[in-house]
Amino acid sequence: MGKYHHGDVRNVLLQQAENILIDEGPAGLSLRRLARLTGVSEAAPYRHFDGKDGILAAVAIAAFERFAEQLETAAASTENHEERIMALGAAYVQFAVENPQHFRLIFGRERPPLDQYPELRDAADNAFDVLQRAVTSVDRKAEMTLAEAASAYNRALAAWSRAHGIAMLVIDGMIVPPADQDLSGFVLGLLAEDLTIPANAE
Repeated sequence: MGKYHHGDVRNVLLQQAENILIDEGPAGLSLRRLARLTGVSEAAPYRHFDGKDGILAAVAIAAFERFAEQLETAAASTENHEERIMALGAAYVQFAVENPQHFRLIFGRERPPLDQYPELRDAADNAFDVLQRAVTSVDRKAEMTLAEAASAYNRALAAWSRAHGIAMLVIDGMIVPPADQDLSGFVLGLLAEDLTIPANAE
């Protein structure tokens, strides 16, 4: 472990875990392999992570943070309610296409249990909260009744479900954008009717 400062080991392990995830998915990851590839002792990874789930949780947290940042950027791109939801849907699918293994990790069976990793739960909740806040204005949210809040949550859940379904179909190769259309335009077309919010929802 001499070639790294102690504070660098965790970052080096995480970067190598990212590389393995991108190339092979979670199945290719083990702490023993990480130690070998990074040139540290087999005990070193356990000083920073509580096993494979621990390092997967750390990778997933970083992925959720990037995902939420991409959604935030999309949400801030327009003041129009319907256009904001559409932009979020397109950004959702774009993230999946650009980061398929990370997307599968944060939403798939290989993701460590949220109840065992509070920071991972917080990162996941924050990403969904971006969607929920886009459905209803932040200023109005504080004044909503319980029924209105539940309705906003359900609309956000519906928007999430639709975008997620399209994302999975695209990265699995089940649907392919036409050759004369870019991904964003293709996704916006698919979302045009399903991710709009009724005018009386504002």
